[in-house]
Amino acid sequence: MTPGTPAWAHHGWGYYDTTAPLYFSGRVVSVTWRNPHPQVTIEVDARALPANWNALPVPPELAELGFGKTLAAVRAPASPGRWTLDLAPINRLERWGMPREPRPGDRLEAIGFPSCSDRHVARPALIVLDGVGVRQQSVALPAGCSGAPRG
Repeated sequence: MTPGTPAWAHHGWGYYDTTAPLYFSGRVVSVTWRNPHPQVTIEVDARALPANWNALPVPPELAELGFGKTLAAVRAPASPGRWTLDLAPINRLERWGMPREPRPGDRLEAIGFPSCSDRHVARPALIVLDGVGVRQQSVALPAGCSGAPRG
């Protein structure tokens, strides 16, 4: 386990660059599974978008939130290595079909947005674990790095 984010920290979408979606793929290194936001650290191994990246299982609820525009703008991270993904609260993950808690060694894919202030931290809109796509987004995204505490 890794140290968690303090309870006072907020991970609203306005604290992430929602104009710069990234594709993450790699092995889980560590997991902090607690509210307000579980965190999963992965060793990103994709330096470019794989040929089949756009075949990810996308829940229909994301389409209603304009996820198609997000997919059209996706790129690979400029700097691979270890990235920490701030996930949705646990009760939402369960409600949205998360198959289980990720474990070190698991393979994980995600489409997410880099933090406006923290290097190698991102908030995904979609994660894929065990072939199951789980949305992480329930609201329309505010402008990137706006500081708006939505979602």
